[in-house]
Amino acid sequence: MRPLLEATGLVKIYGRQKVLDKVSFVISEGAHIGLIGRNGSGKTTLLRILAGDEECDGGDVRQMPWARLGVLRQHDLLPETGTTIAFLADGSGRPEWECAKLAARFGLCPAELQKAPASLSGGYQMRVKIVRMLLDRPTLLLLDEPMNYLDLPTLLLLEEFLKDYPGAFVMTSHDREAMQNICASTWEIERAMLSEFPGDLETYLDWKEEQAEFVRRTNKRLRREMADAQAFVDRFRAKASLATRAQSKMKHIAKLRTQLRQTGTDLPTAAFRIPCPRITSGPAVVCDGLSVGYGGMAVVRDISLDIPRGAKVGVVGENGRGKSTLLKTLAGILPAIDGTYKWWHHADIGYFSQLSEDTLSPDMTVLQALTAAAPSDASAEQVLAAAGAFLFRNDDLEKPCRVLSGGERARVRLARLILRAHNVLILDEPTNHLDVETVEVLAGALKQYPGTVVVVSHARTFMNALVDRLYEIRSGSIRHYTGTYEEYVSDLTAYSEEVSHASADVADERIEANKERKERTAVLRQLRRSQERFEARMAAVDKEKSMLLAFFFENPTDYAPDKAMRLAELNDELSSLEKEWLAVEEKIILA
Repeated sequence: MRPLLEATGLVKIYGRQKVLDKVSFVISEGAHIGLIGRNGSGKTTLLRILAGDEECDGGDVRQMPWARLGVLRQHDLLPETGTTIAFLADGSGRPEWECAKLAARFGLCPAELQKAPASLSGGYQMRVKIVRMLLDRPTLLLLDEPMNYLDLPTLLLLEEFLKDYPGAFVMTSHDREAMQNICASTWEIERAMLSEFPGDLETYLDWKEEQAEFVRRTNKRLRREMADAQAFVDRFRAKASLATRAQSKMKHIAKLRTQLRQTGTDLPTAAFRIPCPRITSGPAVVCDGLSVGYGGMAVVRDISLDIPRGAKVGVVGENGRGKSTLLKTLAGILPAIDGTYKWWHHADIGYFSQLSEDTLSPDMTVLQALTAAAPSDASAEQVLAAAGAFLFRNDDLEKPCRVLSGGERARVRLARLILRAHNVLILDEPTNHLDVETVEVLAGALKQYPGTVVVVSHARTFMNALVDRLYEIRSGSIRHYTGTYEEYVSDLTAYSEEVSHASADVADERIEANKERKERTAVLRQLRRSQERFEARMAAVDKEKSMLLAFFFENPTDYAPDKAMRLAELNDELSSLEKEWLAVEEKIILA
């Protein structure tokens, strides 16, 4: 397979920290690469260098002439004006019908396409970014945390899309299951070096543990040998007859010391316990006929639930259906539209927003951000201990928040949260941008936390490890799902397949429903045939239009009124066809 991109001797230094040290590699056609590493290890930096968004301090990147890059950036802002469909069409140069067709694959219906991109929820904005990138028909995708903010149905859809993607991609993600399901090879950045492994994530981690165990055994043998030699030196160094042998032993100790090797397991990992005042049994919160929403408009209605103290509750459902709105209402940030909710009288709520911009000032240093969030009676030692628990020490404490990576910002915000001893935690996407190791530690700490946790997250490993109660929001209402999170994912996958591939067989007792389904299927078939005819005609018009444009480009001074008139006719016809195609698409959505 042909190479698409080649990097040679890449070096990147931030202050006194070297994040990339002479990194070299080649990405070939069809490569499906998962890029892993601790927060701040340089994953996003490497992708930014490959995308041309950041310069390296040494080495170079060579993109082959036949390669087309598609880049998904974490922090790109979408426009606040204009429609989403216009943003996709204008940015890609593709006709609106083609943009709408691809957008539909990612659950963007005509209603969302008529809204301003920046007005959509975080998950829908990520869908827009993915569609915009794919419209350029890239051969190499650079995907920095594409799973962030996606709801579970869209995440599963993106997984299926990337599994069968004919081009190459390099992807970072905190979702270990997604990496395992999608990526055929694994790269890891550790201590500024890049390791390449020709296998999936789990196979790589097993291999890495075997290597680490071998290094541990080797180091143990070397240290034992060094200790024996040192004992000889300490005992006989003063004796003239053995001084030469003692000197030789000391040289041998120095040689053995150079053979000691580091392992990935000796890298620092966040380690913390979440404090909680003593709690008694009973209900933590009771909702009675609660409706939540914005501007007087309810998005979820008639919420009646009773959450006991100490429960670990997961709220699930599609993006834009009211999960974050419910959490903000329970946290007291938004007023209830209707009904009531009541926390127990000793409830002390800590809230974690999915947007770091809500809580972190970019000009504050890490230490200032933690000190500002600490209780007034907290000592400097307590603040420093919380910082150290989340791996902020020495020079890291003086970093401005604006230069932190996404994972580092998330760790600062978690440290701020545990500086106060809350007995209720409401967490909206707390795992976004965190590395796998920190996600596992967070799940374990929350599981051991005696207080109440209400969490929204699409990280499957995290939710599996934590929640013991699930509530699903769907179609403006909420229901208690009685199974485990793993069973919920399985049911959701089966439901999605059932919707996508509707069976022609129905039970005998539902003859009337079967008749309606058949009629709807016939209507959909007829509408899709109409779409196919429009698409064929639009392709023909596009081809003729391109030929005319090529003629005018090559003969700018020729007088050709017939061709100019024909070009105007084609533009009018194409505009009319696009409108008719979109009208049919609207009918398909509503059918």
